[in-house]
Amino acid sequence: MNKTGIYIRVSTEEQALHGFSIRAQKEKLESYCKIKEWKIFDIYIDEGISGKNINERKSLVRLIDDIKNKNVDNVLVYKIDRLTRSTKDLIDLIDLFNKYNCSFNSLTESIDTETSTGRMFIKIIGIFAEFERETIVERVRFGLERKVKEGYTIANKNISFGYIKNKGEKIQKIDLEKSIIVKDIFNYFLKNKNYSCTANLINKKYKTKKFNYKKIKNILINKTYIGYVRYGINKNNYFEIKGRHEPLIDENIFYKTKKIIDEKNIKNTCHICGTKLTKKSCKYFSVKKNKKIIYKYFYCKKCSKKFTVKIV
Repeated sequence: MNKTGIYIRVSTEEQALHGFSIRAQKEKLESYCKIKEWKIFDIYIDEGISGKNINERKSLVRLIDDIKNKNVDNVLVYKIDRLTRSTKDLIDLIDLFNKYNCSFNSLTESIDTETSTGRMFIKIIGIFAEFERETIVERVRFGLERKVKEGYTIANKNISFGYIKNKGEKIQKIDLEKSIIVKDIFNYFLKNKNYSCTANLINKKYKTKKFNYKKIKNILINKTYIGYVRYGINKNNYFEIKGRHEPLIDENIFYKTKKIIDEKNIKNTCHICGTKLTKKSCKYFSVKKNKKIIYKYFYCKKCSKKFTVKIV
């Protein structure tokens, strides 16, 4: 037997103008439950409250909690607009009902999700929900693209190391303490041309363990430090543009670093197919030296006919 939650709402204005009373709704909905042989778990009443904001309706919030706690598996209203007047809120509530396997019924519109007509209604709502979600995604994407094109960063939580951006601020600012570390990273790498070595030097100097091969490389290739902002990850939608923030690294130093990185990438790329090489190693016993030797090399996964040998 369905555990039905009857939801009733009426605003002060509706009650005065139309006589759309709580009592009238309650009697009709209770009678409908008797005909359907539904067990009423509780009656949730929001009196003198507008249908605009869900969170301001205490009884509706309580009904939602009971649905989540599996106390209610069927919701009955007099009219859909008693539940909400907002299409977005209706879509969100229908999604919630579906998530917790809760049926939804409207007496006046004859909507019952246990019938084919009711299920069709839910599917139509689903189509509108998908359309609205896609529209929101498009608007957000357009807004972010426009923001970047105007020179602002779209990063909020993952601000580039060496910068800071407080809530409500549009332009990122240089973090004086961390900016010194960034400058040291570039200077050390220009001298030793090695990611891991640079990481070890920085960790030792600043008594930390947070820097490694990957983090050092990400900092060295980040054009934020010469004043650029970027949008997108995929090649299709990626672009970068001069930003409004203050550069941290001189362009000459940045492009000298880039040249070294590019040379390293070419060196570690298969000359046949261009695939990035994988480091490998093997052990063998040298009779001549009378000991085990570790042989290190690079291997191309794509041209796997034989090893692309590079003794390290």
